[in-house]
Amino acid sequence: MKSKAIFFSMFIFVISFGQTNSEFSNSELIVKIKKRNFDVSKVNLSQNKLGITILDQLNSQNAILKIEAIGQFKITRTFILKFQNPINIETEKTRYKNLDVLDYLEPNYIAYGGGECEEENLSNFPNDSSFGKQWGLYNLGTQSGIGSITEDADVDMELAWDIQTGDPNMIIAVSDTGLKMNHPDIASRIWVKSTEIQNNGFDDDNNGLIDDSNGWDWVNNDNNPTDDFGHGSNVTGIIGCVANNNLLFTGVNWNSKIMPLKVLNSSNTGTYEAMANSIFYAVDNGAKIISMSIGGSSESSLLYDALNYANLNNVLFLACMMNFNNETPYFPAAYSAVLPNVIAVGATNPNDKRSAPFFWSSTSGSNYGSHINVVAPGNYTYGLNYQSNTGSNSYWGGTSQATPLVAGIASLIWAQNPSLTPNQIRTIIESTAQDQVGDPVEDTPGFDQYMGHGRVNAYAALQLTLGIEVPSALPVSYFKIVNPIKANQLEVISDGTFGGEFKFSITSMEGKIVVQKMVTIQSGSNVLPFSFSTGNYIITIENQSYKKIFKVVNGQ
Repeated sequence: MKSKAIFFSMFIFVISFGQTNSEFSNSELIVKIKKRNFDVSKVNLSQNKLGITILDQLNSQNAILKIEAIGQFKITRTFILKFQNPINIETEKTRYKNLDVLDYLEPNYIAYGGGECEEENLSNFPNDSSFGKQWGLYNLGTQSGIGSITEDADVDMELAWDIQTGDPNMIIAVSDTGLKMNHPDIASRIWVKSTEIQNNGFDDDNNGLIDDSNGWDWVNNDNNPTDDFGHGSNVTGIIGCVANNNLLFTGVNWNSKIMPLKVLNSSNTGTYEAMANSIFYAVDNGAKIISMSIGGSSESSLLYDALNYANLNNVLFLACMMNFNNETPYFPAAYSAVLPNVIAVGATNPNDKRSAPFFWSSTSGSNYGSHINVVAPGNYTYGLNYQSNTGSNSYWGGTSQATPLVAGIASLIWAQNPSLTPNQIRTIIESTAQDQVGDPVEDTPGFDQYMGHGRVNAYAALQLTLGIEVPSALPVSYFKIVNPIKANQLEVISDGTFGGEFKFSITSMEGKIVVQKMVTIQSGSNVLPFSFSTGNYIITIENQSYKKIFKVVNGQ
């Protein structure tokens, strides 16, 4: 496929994409202090002082209520000013700018989650297993009630799992409405912060957040990122639902940890300040991938700074194109045009055409434009219910749902080859996407503004990744299984990091336990008998220190 040329300046201050009608808080301003004026020793947030006399005086005149840092302020030099009463934003922007101590200032813009929900009408749907509803992963062309459907209009996920199911040591952050933290189909996948003692009431790692053991909630400013809308649980489950547990859905990634970050409220809206804070937090706490299914109409130096911080720290960022069926750029997705670590994702229907419309509105549709990278299945997307541990009948539609699917695929690519950069992962995803599968009027040869480089294909991406050499000095997967299995022998290769006794389980794809026993695994090749019929199986290797799930094929 043709590559899209991208040119950008190293000296970008504010990138101009064209302004649309904007929404923002009328009692808040975001400011970044110039390096020459910034003295970290003079900052006293408890007294609402930034250590610059003329700036502190103007804040006082405006009846400052509270000043909060965005990210680690020693690095970002960025703060949100919260006033006791509404202010005239345009007037105050001029007054603050004239102080000549700020790199930039801007309102605290509002953004929206990029998906809508519908409860399934059971009379119109067959009583399939929950995985059978995940047409974007595996599409037989037989599912009813989801519009026009085309066999194989999916990402070939079942084939990709033969190659890679995810790295247990990788952290994937999801900035959204939060997560149903106790849902049995994802609770075991939630990230646990090693530097924070859970629920002891102290800020053990001195990051300004108390007991942030499993993420953070910037809406309510607490350590409980529980979902109160549903959008976050759906998109997070697309990445990380537990595989092979006889329960509901299957995540794209079977092993990595999920960091839930709540930035959207119960109305599915949130501020740029919360979004940026979640990006800084995710990077600072070891996330390799951030998935953000949110979009706002205003360009923002704050968001650009946060995304560039992720870029400088080798973190991949995925964002949704939004759902207004036009080419208006929404942020942060629009920054894919200027930052190499950002992937902007559009959505497709079960017939491989661009989602236009989505099921919930005749005027909706996956946004398009020159900044789009790829598209992925995103309409009629079943997933976790934020109000129920057993419900499987609600589905969502939007570029919000396409984005975490691509994030999950990216995580498998990175697990397969940890030496890759975010830009290389983006290139692999683009170059292996399937072109000309959609509407011929839109999906023209090579890159186009409607489908980008094409509809993603997980299997093709992993196959290409297999051909990229990993330098021996870089991290490797601790265990590798030779796949497919041949001659009734399963070969497990260990790099020696973990050894000794392991709980070894084999189950069928239907969830039936075939074997469960303790085995000793040593460094190098370990050969185990595998005298079962041909077909697909799930293998789990687990001890107190490590657990990984593999999908294997008995090709005998």
